[in-house]
This record gives sequence, C-alpha cells and structure tokens, in this order.
Amino acid sequence: MKSIPRKKPLLLLATLLIASTLAHGAVRVARHEIEFPAVVARASFERELLGLGMPGYHLIVWKDGKAAMASLFRAEVTDVEVLDALEKLGAKPGNALGMATWDERKDPDSKAPERIIQGPPVEILVRVPGRKTPLRLDQILEDPGGRGFDMRFGGHRANIPHWHSGCVVCLYSCPGSKIGNARYTVRDYTEGTTRFRVREGALPEDGTRVGIVLRLR
Repeated sequence: MKSIPRKKPLLLLATLLIASTLAHGAVRVARHEIEFPAVVARASFERELLGLGMPGYHLIVWKDGKAAMASLFRAEVTDVEVLDALEKLGAKPGNALGMATWDERKDPDSKAPERIIQGPPVEILVRVPGRKTPLRLDQILEDPGGRGFDMRFGGHRANIPHWHSGCVVCLYSCPGSKIGNARYTVRDYTEGTTRFRVREGALPEDGTRVGIVLRLR
C-alpha cells in the first residue's frame, strides 16, 4: 500500500486556518487584524465591454453589493461587518471623502476628485490554498503607473446609502470604499494614470475561495 504524503507543518497550518475561516463565513477578529472568506473573480475585475464598466478598480466587494460584478474578490461578509470589525480593533476611520470626489470626476475645475483617502494604514493580504504564506497586493497586481499601494482605512460609513455598492477595498481614493489607496485618486482613475491587472499565475482560478486578511500597521 502506498503511503500518503504528509503536508509540511507550516503549509498544513495555513491550509487549516483558511479552511476554518471559510467554514464560518464570518469575520475573524484577532489582536491587530481581521480575516474573512472571499471568492476569486478575475474575469469580472478585468472585464471592459464597449468602454463601459470599471475594470481594475474594485478589489474587494461584498458578494451582494452592487459593485460585486466588477470586483476581484467577492467577500462573503458585508462591507458594514468589515467596517465594524476594524473599528472594534480601535482603528479610527479617516472619513475624508465626500460623494463629490466621485460625482465631480469629469469636472476639470473641481478639486474634489483629487482628494486623497485618509486614515490609518492597513496591510492587505490574501491567503491562497496550497501556499505557505499569504500574498501581498504587489505580488497579485500589476501597476503600470508605478506608485504602488498605500492602503488607508477611510471608513466612509455615511456614504453607504448613496450606492449600496458593498465596496470593502478600492484601488483608488474612493468615497465608496472602506479602505482605499492613497497613491491614486479618482482623478487618476478618470485620466487612466494606471490600470491594475492581475499578474499571470498569481491567483488560482475563478471561483476559488481564499482568505482576506486586513492587518493594521
């Protein structure tokens, strides 16, 4: 009888941790971080039809939010649950962006679209089944603009009723996001300063369940 190969201890621990989190379908809260399950949806994230849609914009969205069909990861918890969990850790949201930041994006005279998201820094990691260590954003995404990622806990609870987008993380300084990227503004998105795409081979196939870690820095 052939012996069954044993997984290495660290890989087994990581696999069990992901499985435990995914099984509960809820936000796991630790000392300095939270974790929740999500599903990979690269095709939706990169899709652009007839110049419409928002490819490369929404990183993580609640699966039942209005922006879920354009996100890279569809979270199995709500954006409000994530917001509540981060605040329970003691994080103070910046709440610096009003709806004009998006609504006036095509107005060259408006300064609102150039505003930068404020709030404490948050590291975003993705636990992928079969990998020992979680992936950083720069390991997952290509950034032609070269500015990278400075993710901030913006909060923006007051903006939720305007869209009900379900946005947890956007890759720009967006008033709909709970966490956004201080390296790029809505104006940058409108002008095409960069367009994020997934690195080849970085993620498993669409439909794979992963663990999303939001770690306070």
